[in-house]
Amino acid sequence: MIGQIALVGAGLGDPELLTVKGLRKIEQADVIVYDRLINPAILNACKADCEKIYVGKKPNYHPVPQDKIEEIMIEKARQGFNIVRLKSGDPYVFGRGGEEGAALKKEGINFEVIPGITSSIGGLAYAGIPITHRDLAASFHVYTGHLNNSEQAVDWSTAAKAEGTLVFLMGMSELQEITKQLINHGKDKNTPAAVIQWASRQQQKTVVGTLETIFEQAKSAELQPPSLIVIGQVVERRKELNFFEERPLFSMSIAIPFTKKKKMASRLTDLGAEIIELPPSTTQIFNEAVPFTNSKQVVFTDQHSIEMFIRAMKQNKIDWRNLAGWQFITVGHHTGAALEKNGIQPDQNYLDLSICLQELKVTPEILFLGDALTIDCLNDQKILGDKLISHEEKITVAIPDLWQKTDLMYFPNSKSARLFLTALTNQELAFARQKKIVVMGQKTKEVFEAYQIPVIQTNEPSYQSVIEKLKEEM
Repeated sequence: MIGQIALVGAGLGDPELLTVKGLRKIEQADVIVYDRLINPAILNACKADCEKIYVGKKPNYHPVPQDKIEEIMIEKARQGFNIVRLKSGDPYVFGRGGEEGAALKKEGINFEVIPGITSSIGGLAYAGIPITHRDLAASFHVYTGHLNNSEQAVDWSTAAKAEGTLVFLMGMSELQEITKQLINHGKDKNTPAAVIQWASRQQQKTVVGTLETIFEQAKSAELQPPSLIVIGQVVERRKELNFFEERPLFSMSIAIPFTKKKKMASRLTDLGAEIIELPPSTTQIFNEAVPFTNSKQVVFTDQHSIEMFIRAMKQNKIDWRNLAGWQFITVGHHTGAALEKNGIQPDQNYLDLSICLQELKVTPEILFLGDALTIDCLNDQKILGDKLISHEEKITVAIPDLWQKTDLMYFPNSKSARLFLTALTNQELAFARQKKIVVMGQKTKEVFEAYQIPVIQTNEPSYQSVIEKLKEEM
C-alpha cells in the first residue's frame, strides 16, 4: 500500500500561525521531511516515533539536492508511510512545491497541498506594513530575489513602472542590484522601502528607508537572510500599524516545558516572546499486580497512577462495587479531578505529598501508587505501607540545544523540572547552572536546588507573577 503525502506550508515560523489542517497532518505523520527555516517548536507536535528528515538549504549551500528530496518522499511513500513535506511559508510561493507535486504525480503517488501563510504577505504584516492599502496600493507583485538562478528573469522595466507594492523574497544578497535596476529603469529613488529580517520570530528586525538608501541602511544594521524586501508607499503605514515589535516581551526567547493546552505559551507569545518548547514526555503504564484481596487505603500520587489502578481492575474483572470498603486518597488538584472523572469522589485530597504524609495516618495496610521518583522518595523516608511503581514518565528523545540559546527558561511545577533535569547529560546540567531560570513555587525551586542549580522564584504562584518576573529579568 502506497502512503499519502501532504505538502504543508508552515507559514512564517510562529507555530500558532499553522493552519488547523496543517497541524493535524503533522500530528498524524509517520515521516516529516522539513526545511531549514522551520521553527523546531512545530516538530514537537509529531508523534514520538515519527521519523524527522532534515533537508534544509542555505544560500549557495544545498546539501540535499532537490531531486534527492523528491526521491526520499517517493521511497517513504512506497514503504506505506504517511509523509509531510514541511516547507516554510507556502509550498507554492517560491517553495518548489510545484516541482515536488509533479514528481509525485509522475510516480503515481497521491498528494495534497495545505497552504501556509506566505512571508510575502504575513511577514510584511508582522512589520506593520500592509501589502495593499486604500489609495496607496491596489496591487502587489512578488519576485524571487535569486536573480541569477531564476528561470525567468525579472522584467525590470515592468517592475519599475508597477504602481503597486513590490516584494522580493530571498533577495538579501541581491539587494544592491535590485535597487539599482529599479532606479535605472525609472523607479523614483525616493520610493519608500524596507527590509524585514526573520519576520514573526525573536530575531525580527526592520529597517526602513528609500529605494536609494535602503541597501546602505540594511548593511549598516547587519541584516541577514532570511529577509524580505518591500518597496512601495505602503511602507509609510508602518508608523501606525507596527504592533509586533512594540510588545512588552518582544525579542525575548523563553524555553518552557511542553504542554498540550499551551495556556502559558499562548500568553507569552501574545506578549511578543518567542517560545521554545522542550520535547514532550512519554509515559509507560506498568502492569503491576495490585492486591485486591483486602480493603485498603490507596494513595494516588498523580493521574497516571489512577490509570494504572483502573487498568489493573479491568484485568482482574473488578469494578468499583467490589471496592466499597476501600478509601481513595489523592495528591494534587488534578489527581483528585481525574478520580472524580472516573466516578469516584476522593475520601481525602491533599495539596502535595509532603502534606499528605504529615496529616494522613500511615499504616502498614496503606498502598501508595506513583512513579519511580515518588516511590524512591517514600522508601528513603521509610514510610510504612505497600508501594507500587505505577508508571514511568520521561523525555525519551534527545533535547535539542535550542534551550541553551534562549534568554531564560520557565518551569511551572516540580514535575516538569524533574523531567527536564533527569533527561540532561552532565555537560548539559553544567550549562543549566549558568542559565537564568524562573520557577513558580517552592517545590519546583527545591528540585533545581537538589542539582545545585540556582533559580529565580516568582513572588506568587500565579501567571501574572510569572509575567512580572519575566519583565523584571528583561
